Amino acid sequence: MRFKPSLIIAFAVFSFMFLSSLICLIFQPDLGAIIALWEIALAVSFFIIVALAIYARIWQIGLPIKSYLFLCFDLFCFVTVFWLMFTSAISSGYELKNPLGMGATFSYELILPFLVLVSSLLLAKDFINLHHRYSHKARQALVFFAIRLSAVLSLLILSGILFVIIYKGIDALSWEFLTQPHRNLGQAGGISTAIWGSLLMILGAMIVSSPLGIGAAIYLNEYSKNVKLNRTITIAVGCLNGVPSVVFGLFGLAFLVAYFGISLLSGSIILGFINIPTIILTSQEALKSVPLSLREGSMALGATKLQTIRKIVVPSAMPGILTGLIMGVAKAAGETAPIMWTAVTFTATPIQFVYGFLPNVFQPVNNLDYHLLNLIYFMGGWDVEKNAWGTALVLLILVLCTNMLAILVRNHYRKKISW
Repeated sequence: MRFKPSLIIAFAVFSFMFLSSLICLIFQPDLGAIIALWEIALAVSFFIIVALAIYARIWQIGLPIKSYLFLCFDLFCFVTVFWLMFTSAISSGYELKNPLGMGATFSYELILPFLVLVSSLLLAKDFINLHHRYSHKARQALVFFAIRLSAVLSLLILSGILFVIIYKGIDALSWEFLTQPHRNLGQAGGISTAIWGSLLMILGAMIVSSPLGIGAAIYLNEYSKNVKLNRTITIAVGCLNGVPSVVFGLFGLAFLVAYFGISLLSGSIILGFINIPTIILTSQEALKSVPLSLREGSMALGATKLQTIRKIVVPSAMPGILTGLIMGVAKAAGETAPIMWTAVTFTATPIQFVYGFLPNVFQPVNNLDYHLLNLIYFMGGWDVEKNAWGTALVLLILVLCTNMLAILVRNHYRKKISW
């Protein structure tokens, strides 16, 4: 491969500039120690691009004039950012107020890392173009680089979010925090009532939505022969899937609360209604993936339509159906707006059970999402930040464990399928 030493140097410089600037954008630490390293990286980037342009004899390739202009502009950007840091034109205390009338203020800790991040991307673009001498391979390599960078960036952002939640929430976790109700507006005690309320509400939502969603999908895919009606219903379900959850909450307040009051039952029903479109769409796709030959073979052996669906179609589509249920669980666990007016309360009242094991569905309950929302409201006025991060971590663990259990069940069914 041509330019192998320069490839290693360019990759190292790009990785350092990209990762360090991204970390500084997220955590915004003191930049005094890293500015000198950024200056060196920018100088190396400038000389790499100039050396490659000379080595590749870019002026002999016959490129459009805009390619030369873009390359010169990128080199000018390297020089400008280097000059801004070297001369301390942008230094500690510098602020950019209301640029372009945006009504925002950007500090020194935000501006410099952003400029370095942009410079790292320009370095990668110019190096790839020069390495492949602006051929069609260069365009292909740029596309692949952008795709890989998007994947890496997504993983870094997700990892950063998880790291922050775990780092700030792990200190709050204790046996008392998990088993005791909260006291003194969340400043003391734990979140036991919120955990129980969330689990019961998720369970109730799945009890409401699973039969309705899977049944509707089976009818649309296996029984209904009216193509126009099926298409209309599918479009309507897709539109319903995009309705904001706060609209469902308003519906629940107007109709469900009038009959059942603010209760676990009202919240479970409204969360179930939110999940139904997702379950219908995913179950339909799972049922469509079952080969028609399996249905025909079952019918040929004398099975009825119902027996074919119950014994052949549904078990074969079960992995896809369970995928829809997993998405429903995650959606139900993360909703706050629809249950604010239908089910939840911030009081630490323990869950009441009928006959010792059936929850009283007509009582309001606490919920992790609503509990966290209230703790966020109290920040600044009460000492609740530690418990807020702990609540967020417990909610994250709850969702991950619920999804993991559903994935294990899905994989169990997937192993039984062979066609």
